[in-house]
Amino acid sequence: MVFLDPASMGKIRVSAVAMVVVVAAAALILAAVVVPGADASPLTHDFYATSCPDVLPIVQAEVEKAVWAELRMAASLTRLHFHDCFVNGCDGSILLDNSPTIQSEKFARPNNNSVRGFDVIDTIKAALEDACPQTVSCADIVAIAALYSTVALGGIEYKVLLGRRDSLTANQSAANDFLPSPFDNYTTLLAHFVRVGLDAHDLVTLSGAHTFGKAHCRVITPGFVEGDGLNSDFAAELTLLCPNTSSGDSVLLNLDFSTPNKFDNNYYKQLRKGDGVLHSDRVLESTPGSNVDLVEDFAENRRTWLKQFTLSNIKMGNIKPLTGTQGEIRTNCRVVNSAAQVLVASE
Repeated sequence: MVFLDPASMGKIRVSAVAMVVVVAAAALILAAVVVPGADASPLTHDFYATSCPDVLPIVQAEVEKAVWAELRMAASLTRLHFHDCFVNGCDGSILLDNSPTIQSEKFARPNNNSVRGFDVIDTIKAALEDACPQTVSCADIVAIAALYSTVALGGIEYKVLLGRRDSLTANQSAANDFLPSPFDNYTTLLAHFVRVGLDAHDLVTLSGAHTFGKAHCRVITPGFVEGDGLNSDFAAELTLLCPNTSSGDSVLLNLDFSTPNKFDNNYYKQLRKGDGVLHSDRVLESTPGSNVDLVEDFAENRRTWLKQFTLSNIKMGNIKPLTGTQGEIRTNCRVVNSAAQVLVASE
């Protein structure tokens, strides 16, 4: 992909439209790509058309109830999908609890006391088990919930690709090693994305999900790194709101100070002013490269970013899915079916 230099910024809008068309075509190709193997099959948007035709409205209804009960939950469900896909692929492994044979990803450093929304997934799963027993995977529930969590606060609805199956194990060590950190520089962030088949365009686009949600002060206060573009006035404000004390473990700040409960492009407007809350946000604007052009384009064109977010999210949802006869369809998202049967027998 060729990006315009700063002297050609007046042409960015046309470039962005062309860019969306190209990426859309790439996404359509990617939709048919799965992990190689005799038991693999492609994800499709109508996977449950016959087996569970009401899957989308059921999930949407439960997500909306959860979001209107707590607006922060929209960001939490979006993040849950991201943190699932970046480890072993989009396989629902992040939902598994600890067991004698499983070290849960929930307790990996980037997830512990941070990733949330598991109770909402449980509620959705229960509703779908009533409507379509043993049919809809937990991995697909996470993907659909991520869609409707953004739609609830202003995102674009798209045809989410479905047909994932659930993993039989988790990978806590990979969650520790391969999930992006709020302290990462741009090169490290990009390396995490490239490892799973995403690129710089996806990095800048998907980071825009920080237009809603909150962060603990413990990941903000140490992020005042010289040279990352932090505005001095904003740094002073963050220091007042997040003093470097034990309160850092409990105090939460909005990632978007202006419209924290809207899925909009204000995140990119903040970055252009040096008002990014996290170090990993600010480096998208302060590190020279095509990423800066993207930040500026998305800051000026909300619709362009929203369209690109749907495409990058679909692309992310295609990371190493289990399909066909791989994995299983869990009846309880927290445990594999063999363990779930033991739990039921012991009740």
